[in-house]
Amino acid sequence: MYSSQAIATFATAILLFPVAAFGQSSQDYQLLKSEKSESFYVPFTAANRVAENPFVYVYEEPKSPSWILTIRNNISYVPSEDAKTVIKIQEPAPSEKYIEIAMYGGESRKYSVAVNLPEVGYGQLYSNEKNGWSTDNPIAVAHGETVGLTVSDGKRTVVDRFDLDGFAVGSISVYGKDEPNSGANAVGGEITFDILFGSFADSPIFFVPAAVTAGIGGTVIALLILKKRKSSV
Repeated sequence: MYSSQAIATFATAILLFPVAAFGQSSQDYQLLKSEKSESFYVPFTAANRVAENPFVYVYEEPKSPSWILTIRNNISYVPSEDAKTVIKIQEPAPSEKYIEIAMYGGESRKYSVAVNLPEVGYGQLYSNEKNGWSTDNPIAVAHGETVGLTVSDGKRTVVDRFDLDGFAVGSISVYGKDEPNSGANAVGGEITFDILFGSFADSPIFFVPAAVTAGIGGTVIALLILKKRKSSV
């Protein structure tokens, strides 16, 4: 349950303490860093890039073994059920291990989660063909050293404690087109990525008021109370 609790808590922190400003670091993305977190956002044009030439953001230092990544997809898609954004969370080379999130536009808002693992290959962990993802809350992807992978769809947990045998986030790539001659997927908006890493138990986000936390994830209430009691001893 730790990973699900961490997702709900971090999502609350993002809602309460949004990033106020990003420093311009590239024509393709904007970036903000701190000791335990790193945030960047990319414009909708990343979703119009082809699979062979995606937008790629490389972290200076891989994030491991425990981390929580939240994804805010505020892209305006073209009116097509095939319009999509594909996000790959990849380990540093030469590892071929990655986590893949696909978010479709249109009325269906299809959503899928897949992984690529050594000696196993590519496999889908979750797929929903109708109302698959939501913008009500950020999509969260978390990995804990002892609890594995947990993923949400912006509404609930859809992958829980899947064993990846460890995972270090080295880069994030974004694209939408499978072929160069495919039509555009998006016409506006952006995607924001926020990653929190290190010891979650020492993070101030665990002191988010329980009443607010309950609005998006009641599972953390007991954790918050326990943490506060320990701190007052």
